[in-house]
Amino acid sequence: MSENDKLKIWEARSDSDYHSAYPILLQLFPHLDMQTYAQRVFVARATGYRMFVGEYDDDIVGVIGIMHNHNIHDGFVTYIEHVVVDEGYRGRGFGSQLIEFAEHRAQEEGCYLIELDTDLGEERAELLYKKSGYSVCGHYFHKKLKRDGEE
Repeated sequence: MSENDKLKIWEARSDSDYHSAYPILLQLFPHLDMQTYAQRVFVARATGYRMFVGEYDDDIVGVIGIMHNHNIHDGFVTYIEHVVVDEGYRGRGFGSQLIEFAEHRAQEEGCYLIELDTDLGEERAELLYKKSGYSVCGHYFHKKLKRDGEE
């Protein structure tokens, strides 16, 4: 990465900002239609979710979503919900820049622990996180519950 490959990173604040980031997030969540995305963004923002956008040559090339949380186990934690870099810009250090930005932002806000997870089989993501100094410290479990009326 050269100095010319430096991202301009800014916080998405308006509906228009979130709309502009949708095509990037769609690369990670291809099942996410615009209506569902808009609904989830509305709720997530109300509960503390923040999205930061990476811009290069006036193009949005990446996004990172974070949330702060206070829990009994670790205290004040920043959770990285996702890091996505546009396919055409991967391998240029933009994912690392987004992660470093989130780390600095967490420290500025008094948080000194970041957590994240990846889906099984996401070797590129795991490599990025390990390269950024993250270590595996547990397992992530989930269980899909039935909705009313489902069998």
